[in-house]
Amino acid sequence: SEVWYTDYHIGKFVEWAKAQSWWPHTVVLISADHGESFGEHGLYRHAFELWEPLVRVPLIVFGPGISSKRIDALRSQIDFAPTIMEFMGKHPLTQFAGQSLVPEILGQEEPKPREHIQLELTEDTNNPERRALIAGDYKLMIRGYDESFLLFNLKDDPGEEHNLAPSEPDRLKEMKALYKESFSHIPS
Repeated sequence: SEVWYTDYHIGKFVEWAKAQSWWPHTVVLISADHGESFGEHGLYRHAFELWEPLVRVPLIVFGPGISSKRIDALRSQIDFAPTIMEFMGKHPLTQFAGQSLVPEILGQEEPKPREHIQLELTEDTNNPERRALIAGDYKLMIRGYDESFLLFNLKDDPGEEHNLAPSEPDRLKEMKALYKESFSHIPS
């Protein structure tokens, strides 16, 4: 019912917006800050972990010059700000870490896999910090301040049921090094 409710009100907003003089120059981006758990890993809510059902969210974009298509390449919310800036005809701020998705959205570039995707759930009063890194088929989940590490092959194990950290120590070491290097560029 929440999906229906949201869809209904987005439709009402779009109907109203189409009647405005600025509509022909408008791009609409719809996404979410998190997914939802329905029993996966024993969870029935969100905002406490970085499991796939909680981090895989859609990005829906429509506007002038945008054709309907599905882009399956993984992207990150860190890319939203530079994308919005480019759609507004502005250069992204130098402190933005992401990349604009406009060339892919407009079909000017073929989507290419990213070297890695960074995920973060900051510490708050409900839970300690959580971080994750996806590189290729592998996902490294980091709990607390590097207190423990879980490793999954998302291609072979999309449900993240089999922690490979004990059985693939070389891959774990490689992913930990990539995690340290990639997160060193993000201010804490």
